[in-house]
Amino acid sequence: MGLPTPVGRQSHVAYLPPTGHQVVLGTAGTGKTVMAIYRALHLSNPAVNGSGRTLVVTYNNALVAYLNHLSEKSSSQLDIWTYSKFARGYLASLGLMGNWNAIIKPQRRRNLISAAVRDVSTQYKPHKFFSRDAGWFQDEISWIAGMGIQSKDDYLAVERLGRKTPLAPSLREVVWKIRDRYRHLRAEAGHKFDWDDICTAVRENLEVDSRSRMYRHIIIDEGQDLSPEEIRSLAEAVDPEGSVTFFGDYAQQIYGQAMSWRTCGLNLRQVEQFRDNYRNSTAIAEVAIALSSMPFFGSTDDLVPPVAPKSVGPKPTLAECESRDHEVAVIQAAAKRLGAVGTVAIVARTWADVDRACSGLGATKLNSDVAFWESSPGIYCTTYHSAKGLEFDAVLMPFCSPSTIPLPDVVASLGESDAAERESKLLYVAVTRAKSDLLITYTGTPTHLLPDDPSLFVKVEP
Repeated sequence: MGLPTPVGRQSHVAYLPPTGHQVVLGTAGTGKTVMAIYRALHLSNPAVNGSGRTLVVTYNNALVAYLNHLSEKSSSQLDIWTYSKFARGYLASLGLMGNWNAIIKPQRRRNLISAAVRDVSTQYKPHKFFSRDAGWFQDEISWIAGMGIQSKDDYLAVERLGRKTPLAPSLREVVWKIRDRYRHLRAEAGHKFDWDDICTAVRENLEVDSRSRMYRHIIIDEGQDLSPEEIRSLAEAVDPEGSVTFFGDYAQQIYGQAMSWRTCGLNLRQVEQFRDNYRNSTAIAEVAIALSSMPFFGSTDDLVPPVAPKSVGPKPTLAECESRDHEVAVIQAAAKRLGAVGTVAIVARTWADVDRACSGLGATKLNSDVAFWESSPGIYCTTYHSAKGLEFDAVLMPFCSPSTIPLPDVVASLGESDAAERESKLLYVAVTRAKSDLLITYTGTPTHLLPDDPSLFVKVEP
């Protein structure tokens, strides 16, 4: 598979001005990734006026492999990295990384945050707040870091945008103590950063870094899932004579922040919007549109209303199974049949569920270890998170029952309303990876996050 030919206004985006900040918003299937690569190839071409070294920042390693495949690595002036690789590389250039221990690992971070909660709780009378799931405190500390909040006063004053659960000022005071205690414990353990606050270190150092910028142009793919502070740091990282181009879809926003472009460090001429879906069949697009219209899905001024495509395809199948083992059998039978003639992805909520559904299939796992992209017919497997930006002829989604979707750990961490919004956006991601065939299985009853409209599906009991 080579780089697809641009359709409609897609080619226009490649030739947007090579200076300043540009934002391109589009729904799933509008070709944002294709547009990002065309723009990157254009801006990194030495024959183009205003060209220069270009960085494409994307969501995960699977997307890095996919984008490298699309670009065919045709320019020595083009780098395609995850944000974490960019951040780590920049701080290493300043001698601030030391060794790999500088960034705390996720499980160690969780343990230290739990310890910080216990330590701070001893300063207060017993309170149910301290019995909240550790994931809630992790998420709140991540949110603080992603917003770039550096003082308690700012935290007390800020509106917790994108977060439905109220938090009284007195509890914010406690959270700030827990955040400070965690950072103290982290420093004692020899870790300078975590993956959430490393962006602030990047931004602060760039603000005083007098060296010439490495990149004249930075292109952000799947930008809706970068935090405001990550976007600010990328805006600081670009040559003042160059450009930043942001591609995103706010219907796919998993880590919502609901911030204005200016507060994210972007000064815009205009926002380019794309609504025409060139990927999904009409039947699949109708499910995605119905999902994004459900009350718990959430909204943002930057969510572009989608236009359903006109391509023909079968209605998605909703299969009621007798057990999770039965689901695995149904999914694997479909994968073998569809994988013989096209690309088929088994997409599940967690890696444990991916492994269970794909056991014995020999499927290609699209995870952080992916180095090369294969586009030939076959069976692939990944999670909802790691499927972002990818596309397949068919998508198979096992275990879509209430016991799995929304994920109980997320409900425990965030509460029902915030969990429903976040998990429904993940379902949207998974559904919209499919070009023509979509199979969803469940045991008992389907998750309430799916649209309850029988006209959208063919329901079977295999």
